[in-house]
Amino acid sequence: MEGAGASIFSHAAELATREMDSAHEEPELPSAIQDLVQRLEGQGEPITELPDLTELVFGEFFREWEAPSTVIGLRRRVLEAIGSCNTLEILDVGKICGGYILGLTPSEWEVVLRGFRSSTVLKKIIVAGTYFAGDADKESLCFQLGRILNSSSVTELQLNASLSARCLSNLASGLRGRSDSKVKSLDLWEAWEDSSGVKYVADMINSAPLLETLRLGGYWEDMEDETLGILSQALIQSLALKEFTLDEAGKWAGPLSLKALAGDDRNRSIERLCLTGMDGLGDWLRELLISNPSLKEVELDELHMEPEQAHQLGEAIRDNAISTTILLPATVSLDDFKSIEALALAASSEINDPTLEVTLVPMREDEVMLSLNLLDRVLRGEITSLKSLSILDRLGLSSNQDRGEGILSMNGRTGETCVLKRLGLRRLSEDVWKGVWKDLLLCLRGNTSLTHLDLSETWLDDETFRDMMGLLQQNLSLQEINVSETSWAIDGKAALIQESLKQNEKRAAYMSVFREAGLAFGDAKAGRLFLCGSPLAGKTQLRQTLMRIVEGKSWLGNKWKKSFRTKGIEVEYLQNNDKRQISIWDLAGQEIFRTLQTVLFPQSNNFCVFLFVYSSFCENSSSKKKDSCFRTELEEWMSFITSSSRVTGHNRPQVLVVISHKDKMKSSSLTWAHSIVKDVNQRFAKFVDLHPIQECFHVDARKKKQVIDLKDYIFEIFDKLLSEKSPRVPQLCSRLSSLLATNIKENRSCPIWLPQKFKNFCDPILTEFISSSSAFANDHSRILNSIVSYLNDVGSIVYISTLSYIIVDPNWLTNTLLGELVALGQKFHAQEHESKSHSSYSSKDGFVSESVFVGLIEEFLGKQPHGQIGVDRDVIENILIHLDLCFKVEDTSQFYFIPSFIPEHASNEEQKPQEGKDLESMAWESRGETSQFVGIRIQCQDGRTMSLTAAFFPCFQMFMRRKLISEMRVSKKTVTCSRQYLRLFLDGHEIYVEQGTSHNYMDVLMLRSKHKSRSEALQYLMKHIVQVLISFCASSKGCPGVALVLSVIQTSCVEMLIPSHLRGAILIEELKSNFIDSINDNLRIFSWIGFTWRRRKRCSAMSTLGPRLKDTQGNFRKR
Repeated sequence: MEGAGASIFSHAAELATREMDSAHEEPELPSAIQDLVQRLEGQGEPITELPDLTELVFGEFFREWEAPSTVIGLRRRVLEAIGSCNTLEILDVGKICGGYILGLTPSEWEVVLRGFRSSTVLKKIIVAGTYFAGDADKESLCFQLGRILNSSSVTELQLNASLSARCLSNLASGLRGRSDSKVKSLDLWEAWEDSSGVKYVADMINSAPLLETLRLGGYWEDMEDETLGILSQALIQSLALKEFTLDEAGKWAGPLSLKALAGDDRNRSIERLCLTGMDGLGDWLRELLISNPSLKEVELDELHMEPEQAHQLGEAIRDNAISTTILLPATVSLDDFKSIEALALAASSEINDPTLEVTLVPMREDEVMLSLNLLDRVLRGEITSLKSLSILDRLGLSSNQDRGEGILSMNGRTGETCVLKRLGLRRLSEDVWKGVWKDLLLCLRGNTSLTHLDLSETWLDDETFRDMMGLLQQNLSLQEINVSETSWAIDGKAALIQESLKQNEKRAAYMSVFREAGLAFGDAKAGRLFLCGSPLAGKTQLRQTLMRIVEGKSWLGNKWKKSFRTKGIEVEYLQNNDKRQISIWDLAGQEIFRTLQTVLFPQSNNFCVFLFVYSSFCENSSSKKKDSCFRTELEEWMSFITSSSRVTGHNRPQVLVVISHKDKMKSSSLTWAHSIVKDVNQRFAKFVDLHPIQECFHVDARKKKQVIDLKDYIFEIFDKLLSEKSPRVPQLCSRLSSLLATNIKENRSCPIWLPQKFKNFCDPILTEFISSSSAFANDHSRILNSIVSYLNDVGSIVYISTLSYIIVDPNWLTNTLLGELVALGQKFHAQEHESKSHSSYSSKDGFVSESVFVGLIEEFLGKQPHGQIGVDRDVIENILIHLDLCFKVEDTSQFYFIPSFIPEHASNEEQKPQEGKDLESMAWESRGETSQFVGIRIQCQDGRTMSLTAAFFPCFQMFMRRKLISEMRVSKKTVTCSRQYLRLFLDGHEIYVEQGTSHNYMDVLMLRSKHKSRSEALQYLMKHIVQVLISFCASSKGCPGVALVLSVIQTSCVEMLIPSHLRGAILIEELKSNFIDSINDNLRIFSWIGFTWRRRKRCSAMSTLGPRLKDTQGNFRKR
């Protein structure tokens, strides 16, 4: 199209001045029109579709027929801008004139339409309703639209205007004779006013060789055979047509369908047929399905069919092995229920596999029960033709079933015979959902066919969420669960479900290989015992005593051992035999190790028991701590466990509290601890199973006799977990896990294996477990890949796929490597006598030069025993990068970002946290006088029980940086990392992602692009930052036990970069609630004002009429 040229405002003003008389002033353009004109002229966001110009926001410019001359002049220039715009993809005539063709003069129509004739951008023309216009005006408009069709790039034409034959002829003329027509879609519902126009409809079909979708209908009158013949012939010859819709068609629909779609000379390209609002389907649909094998899908929007006819249709589908998918999306009546059930039952077959997809929309309580009864029969396997069933309760109806009873009658059946693939239970009320869920849950545990579950807009609670996460531990068939517009979508649970589904996809892949190989499954044997607590609480001493009891180990009582402090995590096998494979993970108590502990935390709590070990005495002294210290330390570790443990149903992490140093206690009474444990347990009861303190939990960790009862109690918990609550596992994997532990214990010189060495290790065991007749007997490659994935998931090994080697010694990774690196970087001394002469490292922003990084690695390697195979600087660097503990910046010189390994300051005195200390390095670089700001806070749903762990933010930075650079092709220069914030320049926006000082929230601050609206900026922020952060939090590298909610930050706090702990923020849900309450309050006020006004008006009227009525009716009394 031609350019708009100079600003239309000046042109319009000049034209208006010529036409106004001196008594009138030029009207001011409404802001909505000014914004529209700017976009039409190419300023700001490109416009692809016109708004409705008859709306009030556009003033009188397009609503007044008898408008002043000034308005007409300005309007003409707006129309010229529309005609000259080169970005419009949709031309909707109704949005220009509101359907009133006479609203614009013929010359104005010429102005607005002529520019579209040569458009290469225009995709769609819509003519829906034309009012207050004579035949000539309509014909003129259609002639101009026909010219556009003849010469533009239009691919879609929608006519819903009951046009005359002449109008349709004018439109058809635009397509006729054009061999390169690009039209792929014709929507001709209510397109013709009488049957004389049908031949021109056929003409349009014939003139669109690329036509793929066609919709006819909205016409109930009869058609002559000749007319039907013309139309059916056009359909038969439409060789590209894939989808054909008959919507509210009269009796002619059946004959037309049979002529065009049945018989030897039928159309063979149509694959999808949609029949909406049709009567008499039972008379011809059965014949059509039998005679047309080309149809892949038939949608019946409303099943107007008697149950007997539906039964016959079902039999035809079954007996003729019709593969056509029948879709029934319907708002149904009682008779429709009977017909749908009759159809589904009759079509069910054990031999053939027909597919029916049904959506039920009950409008009464009894219809809710009928819908659920149908679901019941499907779940029990009585109906096998239904592959998709959706129940949409738009009215939120209750059931008449007793809430104490289940609505479904599964009778203990677990759904193995159910073949349903998709199930939707949408908008169900609380009582209906509670009546359905328990039986449905039981069914889904044993079902392997259902892949999609839609619970959108349904009442869902925390109990159901735990049920769902427990189900996902057992059911690997579910691929998609939709919980949009539910409480779970708001409080972060939806992200946790999506992450669980993602993990299940991986599990399903390797478990299917195990089953295909015919491996035997048995109870799980592997478990982990975690020892956690403050430094020098006695964790390591308790571990050593447990090892002496179970394994018969003994440690020399050297004096230096008493002062030894754990680095990172020390891992040992407490028991490794045919009964159990229990490893102890001894977590260092110092805060500096918390990041790597989080990174290496197990993602399943099915196999884990936690011992919180507490000493009532201060470090290196006999001074007793205050009782409040016990509460503080216990709550901190409970929060750590809660936040780091993935929700896996009702099997919460098991936590025992062990009070050490019994020998120093003057009294053996633990009354003070019992009350604190009880209070803490009440707070964390939804997340953690905190056992009450028992006598055996109070020990002198050095004494075997005092620890034996504790050991027995721990093993009892493991026996219950492994036999009753854990999923069954391949016995082959249990055997390999045990052998690996034995091998590493005997030979620690080679903690890293290449794939070939791992294969050589596994081959003898595979030969033992795999039948010689199996396809896996000769080629172990597939099953080896599955074994590696499984052992990596359960923590027996650490597999780094991108580096092609396997870490087979967990203790080397957690303690020897990572623990030692943190100790070196943070100047941590594990023993009192240890030399303090090694190098001092520090970095304010977390970056160090290559020489510093190499120095740290070389210092580590220098402390390792000689003869360790396969470990060098490159291997260590790659491991750190893989675990998101490091990334390398390659610019003019190399830098490494390792905030978890080095302190911020050189001296301990300077390391005390300071609120807002990073603000001096945070500043809006692209700020201007008119800059606009947006802020979103992503915070823990419950800050008292969960938090974002120490590893979360540095790992998220590295993940986000890698994602932006590798997937979104963002320049490395636009991504800046620091200890407390991540700065990004994306899509014209400047964005900070900042870690909150309390570790309970993250703030996302945006200075939005001047070329984007607020809504566009928010959408971008939500999609590319906020949702990515929420998904990362739910992942195995985030905090999978944390549910996140969103708040809006006060704009001025974002603009001035107020310290995060001082920023004002309000939960979005609270904001919505306040907004709704405000609306309701205003409605009540308006209602009262309206009532008062109407009463006063009525009283005023009566006062006026009163005397006159009294004169004529003496019995009237004035009010």
